[in-house]
Amino acid sequence: MSVRRPILAASLAASLALAPLAALAHHGQDFLIVESPSVTHPGNVYFLANAAAALESDAEEQAGFEPALLVGVAPRVALELHAHTEKLAGDSWSYEATAPSVHVLLTDPERHDGLKAGLSAEYEIAREADAADRLELRLSLEQSFDGYKWGGNLIYSREQGGEDEFGVALGLRRTVGAHVALGAEAQGAFDHADGRELLGGVYWEPSEAVTLKFGLGGVHDDAGGNTALARFGLVVRLRG
Repeated sequence: MSVRRPILAASLAASLALAPLAALAHHGQDFLIVESPSVTHPGNVYFLANAAAALESDAEEQAGFEPALLVGVAPRVALELHAHTEKLAGDSWSYEATAPSVHVLLTDPERHDGLKAGLSAEYEIAREADAADRLELRLSLEQSFDGYKWGGNLIYSREQGGEDEFGVALGLRRTVGAHVALGAEAQGAFDHADGRELLGGVYWEPSEAVTLKFGLGGVHDDAGGNTALARFGLVVRLRG
């Protein structure tokens, strides 16, 4: 399992269905592990917090936490700065890397229906001199229909001095109440190097300024190991 940065996706489970409701989120954080193409409006500022925790005491990576700020700078462009921290088994929390990124919406920002597409680029700067920096590029797609929303990412990543890696992430959610959606997400690398993750999610949007997300699932690796995993997400609009 990679709590800090599992390099990406696989298959997808279906979600539950009930009464439809238009989604409130427009910040590119509609899912837990799938990145949405939408960018925030110019001048808007969001605080993002994503966390993951292994539910098994013998897991090598016990937990990870990534706080971030997302700022809209143009109708199609947003900038993000986030940090990577993690806790390994038997160790205390450690600060691993700082990662600036840019998000670009490829489709019309004034259009709220139909297929949306976007590109993002992230460069992770390792804190330790003996650790490798990492580049990640994502092509993101998303579409909403009849109370459903699906999203997908095609992901390229490369560690400094390492090899090219490709993966995919997929997500599907369905509104089931005034401010709640249920869904499923999956991710994994095409070569299955870091295992394949599948989770069920609950997404609560009590207002246009706040989103809370919770997911429960697991990671399966090629050696036959399985690790139960919980994910959490918080999105708060600070300005705009």
